[in-house]
Amino acid sequence: MINSLPNKFPIILIILIALFTFWIDKTVRKPPKELEKNLQNNPDYIMENFSTYRVDHIREKHEKLLAEKMLHYVANDTTYFEQPRLINFKVDKPEMRVRADKANMSGEDDIHLNGNVKVVRYDAGGEETTMTTSYLHINRDDDISKTNKPTTIIQSNTIINTVGIEIDNNTQIIYLLSDVKFVHDKIR
Repeated sequence: MINSLPNKFPIILIILIALFTFWIDKTVRKPPKELEKNLQNNPDYIMENFSTYRVDHIREKHEKLLAEKMLHYVANDTTYFEQPRLINFKVDKPEMRVRADKANMSGEDDIHLNGNVKVVRYDAGGEETTMTTSYLHINRDDDISKTNKPTTIIQSNTIINTVGIEIDNNTQIIYLLSDVKFVHDKIR
């Protein structure tokens, strides 16, 4: 029996190495479900100082989207922005600038802006209209922005408070939806 031990040593060594390798593989490798869950919860890419420029030659529309940080999640195909800014202008029409604390975009056309949303729009004479609210939904394809939240609009010497607005950037018309109150100051 002692004489056969040296003959069995390589087999015992191979079995021990195989067991050790199997044990290391199990302790290091994550189970597939945990791995899949982590992939869905983590962004598939992150960009800092993000900017993109979109041109629609048919409608003569130019749009620039900027953000301090952009995160895209593959699980729900949603993009999140920190400190987003959107500049929208058409040929022969004044531009509209929008900024917010955060935004998310699902697909190509719908942007939902949240926190300290500020819209600055200029009329044909260069007169500035400023709108502030806590939430704004922009449909980039229709060029219509909407909110059902309280909004303050300031234009030269007029202050308007309303609950809900709809901005049609095609016609340059702002619709006030409810609880409209305004103050017009001749001196301002």
